[in-house]
Amino acid sequence: MILLLLADKDGAIAKDGKQILFIPEDLARFKARTAGGVLVMGRKTFENTGALSGRISLVMSRSAGVESDEVHYFSSESELNAHLAAYADRPVFLVGGATTVRRLYDRIEEAYITRVDRHTGGEVKMPDLAADFVLSSATLIAEGAIEEHWVRKDR
Repeated sequence: MILLLLADKDGAIAKDGKQILFIPEDLARFKARTAGGVLVMGRKTFENTGALSGRISLVMSRSAGVESDEVHYFSSESELNAHLAAYADRPVFLVGGATTVRRLYDRIEEAYITRVDRHTGGEVKMPDLAADFVLSSATLIAEGAIEEHWVRKDR
């Protein structure tokens, strides 16, 4: 599973239930990277983004929502596993929110974090990857925004 997040200098990813900010270059990279893939996310993230064309959305929620060919809900890891088995030929991206990332943290093999050079006052933080991952590369994608690529250390 590949983690995709945007975070500020403090590791904040959300404020008042919404992503802290949007950067056009980051959105373009997100769209290109996830095209044809499977997006795993929490209910709040799904409510903010909705279904994205050309992608399967697997939504972690205690209560089921309206499903379609491209949107499925799960409340347990066994349900998630069943959904993922149906899409075994597609890349899987974990895209938030914080609760879902914490719950599925051990499944993450690599991460692309767009780090913005500002403080947003966001109260929801991403996990610190440094203990379990190695920073593989850092690429400037826009003024004040660097995409970090992290790879899980050998287990």
